[in-house]
Amino acid sequence: MKVYKFGGASVKDAEGIRNLVSIVKQEMQCPIIMVVSAMGKTTNAFEKVLHLWAEQGDWKLECNRIKFSHLEICISLGMDIASIQARLESFFSDISLILQTNDRGLYDFVYDQVVSYGEIISTTIIHEYLLHSGLPAQWADARKLIVTDSTYRAARVNLDATEDALKKAIGSDFKILIIQGFIGHDSQGYTTTLGREGSDYTAALMAYSFRVPEVTIWKDVPGVFSADPKVFKNAKLILQLSYKEAVELAFYGASIIHPKTIQPLQIRRINLRVRSFYDIQDSGSLVSEAFSAVKALPSIILKRNQILLSVTPRDFSFMDVANMGLVFQILARHQHHINLIQNSAISFSLCMDYNHNHFDELFAELSEHFETRYNLNQVLITIRHYDSGLIDKIYDKLNIKLEQRNRSTYQMVMGEDAFETGFLPLVD
Repeated sequence: MKVYKFGGASVKDAEGIRNLVSIVKQEMQCPIIMVVSAMGKTTNAFEKVLHLWAEQGDWKLECNRIKFSHLEICISLGMDIASIQARLESFFSDISLILQTNDRGLYDFVYDQVVSYGEIISTTIIHEYLLHSGLPAQWADARKLIVTDSTYRAARVNLDATEDALKKAIGSDFKILIIQGFIGHDSQGYTTTLGREGSDYTAALMAYSFRVPEVTIWKDVPGVFSADPKVFKNAKLILQLSYKEAVELAFYGASIIHPKTIQPLQIRRINLRVRSFYDIQDSGSLVSEAFSAVKALPSIILKRNQILLSVTPRDFSFMDVANMGLVFQILARHQHHINLIQNSAISFSLCMDYNHNHFDELFAELSEHFETRYNLNQVLITIRHYDSGLIDKIYDKLNIKLEQRNRSTYQMVMGEDAFETGFLPLVD
């Protein structure tokens, strides 16, 4: 059995879907589980729908745009348009009902119910096209099989319950199974999502549940690079990574692998391969327990859209465990993911992902207890296995707002302008 994950870039248009079918036809020596993301930038488009809904804008117009963009792909594929159009109409009718009957104060809950349709639509279209191409494909609904808690937009998976549900519902009597990445359900039956780019995690869960020896993630790049090759011209392909190094890169923001992906793979010693869907002859990058002794290459990871937040006790008391604990409680309540922390006697600074839907409430609650300041549009740069000469050069020439280093990792925070005009030319 094989587990293949196809990301949004690999199924963004008719050409990509034809290429997916071509890959599957060449790899059918054993059963294949296909985990598929939403097409192209569909998740971003649904997020725009939700933003318009939250601001009482014209979200219906954006929904129609999404619907017709998918219909155009189906036309290009030569599919039965009447049938697929009826199914799309049904999906978007469901979405409209969700938006019309839920309170705007339940944003995260509504987000999961709506955005999850990106994966439902893509897998429905691709399933129909696989059948149209003469392939014996089955469709499975992850909303009924991946068992999670009710942390909407960042649901935690129950591994044992998910394994049981998958084995009971799917078994092993199939040639091709297509299932959605990124989504699951809670104990009340409501749809949940696993976090952006969570389809990698879904693929790992499938491999974990069915004891598959290797997972393949098909990307628009030849594998894992030492930096984003779309940003850094001198990025190097990393052929072998240990579980530990893959986890570290993912945690610090490398977009090639979702941070939660490695855990279920490591438990059952399952390999992870990252390959290019443009060149299926290339073996790509391999993540394995066997590479724990392999020396890691220096790597640069970027996280944009960060916020640098600093808090100080109003009474000039120390930033002690109690005060820091209160800050963490507030941050957890408003779902802001922390990437870097630093404290002094009376201040506490954090670099974190900017969750615009919760930031005003976060800032208001922090301000009840602390003097609070922040900078938007920051870039967090992490250099793994850094060279001290490069760091010295960076330190001398750039306006760094916050920095931190240990024996293997150097991190710095700077504004978007400083990154574009200072860091990029310096490194490239």
